Amino acid sequence: MNYRPLIKCMMLCAAVSLLAGNAVSAKETKAHWRASGSYPEGHSTTKGAKIFKDETAALSNGSIRVDLFPNNTLGGALEQVDQLRTNQIQMAWGSIGFYDKLVPELGAAILPFAATSPEQAICQMDSGLGKYLEDKMAEKGVLVLGWAQVGARHITNNKRPIKSVADMEGLKIRTLPGEAWQLTFRALHANPTPIDIKELYQALQQGVVDGQENPYDNMVVRKFSEVQKYLSNSGHFYDWAAYMVNKSAFEKLSADQQSAVRKAAAKAVAEQRATSIRENKVARDQLIKEGMEYHELTPADLAKFREATRSVYEQMRKKLGDEAMNMVEAGIKKCEGV
Repeated sequence: MNYRPLIKCMMLCAAVSLLAGNAVSAKETKAHWRASGSYPEGHSTTKGAKIFKDETAALSNGSIRVDLFPNNTLGGALEQVDQLRTNQIQMAWGSIGFYDKLVPELGAAILPFAATSPEQAICQMDSGLGKYLEDKMAEKGVLVLGWAQVGARHITNNKRPIKSVADMEGLKIRTLPGEAWQLTFRALHANPTPIDIKELYQALQQGVVDGQENPYDNMVVRKFSEVQKYLSNSGHFYDWAAYMVNKSAFEKLSADQQSAVRKAAAKAVAEQRATSIRENKVARDQLIKEGMEYHELTPADLAKFREATRSVYEQMRKKLGDEAMNMVEAGIKKCEGV
């Protein structure tokens, strides 16, 4: 008896069964998500969101459609917090500094001079702090799918070069509304002034504030070199953005669809982090080329900034409690040699 046809059939059936187990069924319930971002089109986090969109569509066999609205198209960064929580939008990507009113513990991820390199910052977030913050966000109805590395934030202004802590005196600096931003810049004797990012270019242009602080690549894509003169490498925070979804929207998906979303997010985060690190390395030179006057702060200079903001850690401990601060400080110590 010729068993070859039977063997081929068995192998084909096994392959089909394997594929069916690894892919989302085409019969899955359709989901249509609106995703709002506070970052513009060319930013690494938006590039990551596009990867997420494409990967989610592919891994879900087209059963999940994600429409992206970058650059605050659907509302300002603070508006997006409420929109995401109430399921007016199903996904968002944005700086966690806008979300600490919802989850104060997010402030533990933004502490002055906690890291001196992106590798250190990533090590700290991935050493347990990220999971802790994800659990806190889930309690508020928001699931964090991944942490996007935004990079070190640096100070620009139109008044004077920043060469020392004394040069910060009295400067009106646009910051995010997060508690760590307010405490840090007050410790430096500056005047922190929260302004939504969509209004910042005009505020700088009109002199509503003297300066701002952002990673180099965000300054480039937002064209801040057109409205700011002085740039220094303060690197006072390593900032994070999160890819977040509304919890109830996510839980309406099947188990296979949820798996597809998480796999898509993991790929998006990995590629975004690599892109952010690469683009921030060249963005500073681009800002100088565009006419900004750059002043290099030495390690000794930065040590004085670090000393001036040491009180922020104790103030944040009083606000957030020992659990959050012990975790982040253990992460800082663990990642010192990275």
